[in-house]
Amino acid sequence: MMILKLINSLFANFCILVTFLYLSGMLSKKFVVAGRSVSIAARVNAGLLFGLFGMILMCYSFPVGPGSYANLRHLTIIIISSYIGWLPALICSVLLAISRVLFYGVSYSSVAAGVSLLIIGFCCCWISILPWPRLRKVMVSNLISMGISFVTLSSNLGSLAKVMEFFPLQLGVTLAAGLGVYYIAEYIQRSNELYAQLEHRATTDYLTNLNNLRQFHRHMDTEMARAERRGNSLSMLAIDIDHFKVINDTYGHPAGDAVLKQLARRLCNHSRSYDIVSRNGGEEFTILLPDCPLQQAQRAGERIRAAVESDRFVLPLGKKVHLTVSVGVASYPENIQDADGNLLCQYADSALYAAKNSGRNKVCVANI
Repeated sequence: MMILKLINSLFANFCILVTFLYLSGMLSKKFVVAGRSVSIAARVNAGLLFGLFGMILMCYSFPVGPGSYANLRHLTIIIISSYIGWLPALICSVLLAISRVLFYGVSYSSVAAGVSLLIIGFCCCWISILPWPRLRKVMVSNLISMGISFVTLSSNLGSLAKVMEFFPLQLGVTLAAGLGVYYIAEYIQRSNELYAQLEHRATTDYLTNLNNLRQFHRHMDTEMARAERRGNSLSMLAIDIDHFKVINDTYGHPAGDAVLKQLARRLCNHSRSYDIVSRNGGEEFTILLPDCPLQQAQRAGERIRAAVESDRFVLPLGKKVHLTVSVGVASYPENIQDADGNLLCQYADSALYAAKNSGRNKVCVANI
C-alpha cells in the first residue's frame, strides 16, 4: 500500500511539474531563453518562479518517515539550472530550503532536508557552467541530487533498511520523471524557437534585418497614437537610392543586395537609438523619428544624405562605388494636423519625389 501511494504521489508531482513547464513556456514564448543572453532581472524572476513551483510540489509530498517526505521538488532546480543558469538555480534552491523549514517546522529532519536542497542547488550551479549537453546536465544533476537525498533520508530515518524499502522505487521513478521532463522541456524550447523565427520573419526584412513594410505600419500606428496622446512631434524620412537600377544592371543583383545591406547599417548608425528604421521595398527606406520636430528631422535627413555621399560602398568583388540618396521629410503636426499615419507617409513621399525631380541627392521638406 505504501509503495502504491508513493507512486501516486510522485506521478502527481510529475503531472504538476509538466503543467508548470507548459505555463513557463507560454510565459517565455516571445523570449527564447536557452542559448541567449538573459538579463539579470529575467534570471531572478525565473528563479523565483521555479522556487514557487517547487513549494507547490512540496504540498503534494508523500511521508516516508517521521519528518521525511518524497517529492520531485529538486527537479525544478535541475531544469532551471540546465536551461537558464546558476543564478536562478541558486535562488530556487534557497527558496526551497527556507520553505522546507517553514512548511514543516524547525526540526533536525527539516533542517537536514533544507541543507540538502542547498547542496543540490550548489551542485546544479556548478554543473550548469560546464560545457555539457543539456541532457547530460539533467541526468547527472538528477543522480547527484538523489545521492544527496539518500544520505539525508538515511540520517533522518536512522535506518538504512527503512530507506531501502522505498528508495530504489523512488530513484527509478525520479530518473524516469527527470528524463520525461527533459524531453518535454526540449519540445517546448524548440516550439518557442520556431515561434520566434516565424515572428522574426513576419516582421523583418530578409535582406537587411530592418523592419519590413508590415512592421513599419505597426510602428507608425503606435508612434502616431503616442505623439497625439502626449502632444509630441513625429517625423518621417522617406529615403531612396539614386540611380539604383544602374548598380543592378552594371554589377548584378548580388552587388545591389550588398549595397542595400550596407546602406541599412549606415542608416542605423546615423539614427538615434529609438528611431525606427525600415526597408519598405526595393531601394526605399524610411525612418520614423519620435519626438522630433520638422526642422530637427530636416537636419537628420541632411546628415544621412551627406554621410552616404561621402562614403564608399564595397561590392562583392571588392570594387568600391559612390552612392547618393534623396530624402523626403514630413512631420506631425507641422505638415498634417490629423494624427493620420497614411497622410504622413503621403507627405513624406511627395517630398521625396520633389527631391528626385529637382536633381536628386537632396533633402526636401513637405509643403506646410
